[in-house]
Amino acid sequence: MLNSYRRVVYFLVVTAVLLAACGEGAETATAVPPTATITTPPTVAGNLPAITAVTLDRLTLPRYESLEMVVEVTAVYTNPYDAREVSLDGLFTAPDGSEMRVPGFWDGQEAWRLRFTPSQEGEWRYQLHLTDANGLSQPSEGTFTVTPSDHHGWLQAGNWVNPAYSGHYLVHHDGTPFYGLGHADALNILIDGFTVERGVGLFNNMVEAGENYVVWWPFYTSSPVSGSYDNYNVSNLNLIDAVVKDAQAKGVFLIFTIWDHPQLRDNTHAWGIGNWGGNGFSKLTDIDAFFTDPEAWVWQENLYRYVIARWGYSPAIGLWQTVSEINGTNAYNHTDPWHEKVNAYFVANDPYRHPTTASRSGDVDWEAGHLAMDAPQVHLYDFDNDAVGAAQVLAEWTSLMFNRAEKPNWVGEFGVTGNTYYPELFHNAIWAALATGAAMTPAEWNSGGGWMRMSPEMLAGLARLGTFVSDLPLAQLKPTAVTLSSSDPDVRGWGIIGADGGLFWVQDFSLEGAPIEQVRADETVRQGVSVSMAGMAAGVYEIRPYHTWQGAYLDAYTVECAVNEPCVIPLPDFEDDMAFQVLGK
Repeated sequence: MLNSYRRVVYFLVVTAVLLAACGEGAETATAVPPTATITTPPTVAGNLPAITAVTLDRLTLPRYESLEMVVEVTAVYTNPYDAREVSLDGLFTAPDGSEMRVPGFWDGQEAWRLRFTPSQEGEWRYQLHLTDANGLSQPSEGTFTVTPSDHHGWLQAGNWVNPAYSGHYLVHHDGTPFYGLGHADALNILIDGFTVERGVGLFNNMVEAGENYVVWWPFYTSSPVSGSYDNYNVSNLNLIDAVVKDAQAKGVFLIFTIWDHPQLRDNTHAWGIGNWGGNGFSKLTDIDAFFTDPEAWVWQENLYRYVIARWGYSPAIGLWQTVSEINGTNAYNHTDPWHEKVNAYFVANDPYRHPTTASRSGDVDWEAGHLAMDAPQVHLYDFDNDAVGAAQVLAEWTSLMFNRAEKPNWVGEFGVTGNTYYPELFHNAIWAALATGAAMTPAEWNSGGGWMRMSPEMLAGLARLGTFVSDLPLAQLKPTAVTLSSSDPDVRGWGIIGADGGLFWVQDFSLEGAPIEQVRADETVRQGVSVSMAGMAAGVYEIRPYHTWQGAYLDAYTVECAVNEPCVIPLPDFEDDMAFQVLGK
């Protein structure tokens, strides 16, 4: 968010409490974890590295929960964060014979670790190797067992899981439908506190409100490379550990941002002073060379490998946001090549294949970026204080991304300062985005101060949309955009409908551009309106009207659509707006 990156002063205090709490929690563990059997290596010449012990935190675990290994090694290296000197890697073989290669990491304190989340029930086999300058160690091998669970796993594009599904929507790894309901608390993930008993307060509040995702900039206040590019900040590593672990336990998905724009901006940029001076990479090279220098890239690879190894195991990683608002960095002419290089690294090296995303700043298209990343996004802030017109803004941008590529798209930031135009502007934005093919609700920017917090009315609006979409498996329905025209010139709408169903949303936009007081005072009831849908397949459909402000369904009815003709659908009387489920019969 442009000009919204003030450091959170209280964060330092909360961090200290959090780290102390994490340590206190660790001391309460009493169970002795099992130790893997180490295969006896043959006699070899030279001083090859060796894995001398592997301790698993458990030998049996539920599907989609996470396993942690502590690995004791002997090797020759000076810097455990440089994969050119030393690296730990695991090969995991599933019951069906498929394999996953997973990197390990030095925890910064006392141990090499490897974290893994299995996706299949049954017996898994693993084989660990350590590499240093002398070569490759003999393998350490073992097994563990995975039992059934109610978990659904990390997020994927629908057509990655099932080629018959739409790539426009996200699903869980096991194919369970997912629709993102959330917001951005990028700067202040601990704004609602942290305790050992309750964990991250924000996550508790999100779960209670029915939210399932949040945009987070962990490097903004807790960067592993704060002050050093080759010696990571242990306190920050532990803090991120705690947040990711708590998110996983509560079913919250993190839009985990690698580079927020201040980290890659110096005082020569038009946006003003950034945080480049506190970025450890500033000790390696100047900011221009960061995007092109080979040694800078090697250390970026080390960092990205570490991020994947330490946190990529978690289903709580919803998306990797490789960079937020890249035009707020000093990338300039290197914008597309550098972004594509970073994006390609995560695609090639993340064994869980969490989708990637990235952004430019508000109301700016980025076609090259959208074609490279997995989940295209835009940021939108130009609403001209128009609560009704916000729907058109969201619809146009979402439609652009939906039509550009079969990928999950979303609005990664949006909003206005203060709450004067909420909840109406927020309401119209989230429904217009849904009706034009967004995979998640737009992420309203929150950072306190003028940007406020999610209000009870906004959270209630998200919950009502969540109820509406909860029984629409959009990836499975594979909807396409339909062209909607209205019999009433003051009513407009958008829809996404496939042969088996979908949805549309209509809006009375007669007060577009009017003061918010006039919008709120209006009690006009639209009567006798019908809409014509071009692009619907012939057949019989059940139409389920939904009162978006009350969260209640009206009586359903059926319509029959003819071949090669627009489908005419009569609407019940409504005020302001109304949503409709369309179910093929």
